[in-house]
Amino acid sequence: TVTWINMDTVAHTVKSGTPGAPTGMFGSEPLNHMQSFSYTFNTPGTFVYHCGPHPYMMGTIIVE
Repeated sequence: TVTWINMDTVAHTVKSGTPGAPTGMFGSEPLNHMQSFSYTFNTPGTFVYHCGPHPYMMGTIIVE
């Protein structure tokens, strides 16, 4: 299980896939300061994610 915590003062989301190719695997509502979102990855793989309002903010989760 991965938990994202918004430490910023502006709202962010966690959306699976890239801005141009979302996967729909997981997605959060807008998270305000100190709010969190968790997702449990049940299969190995490489999973990219991004912030909806800020599509240049991207990350990768690697599950072994």
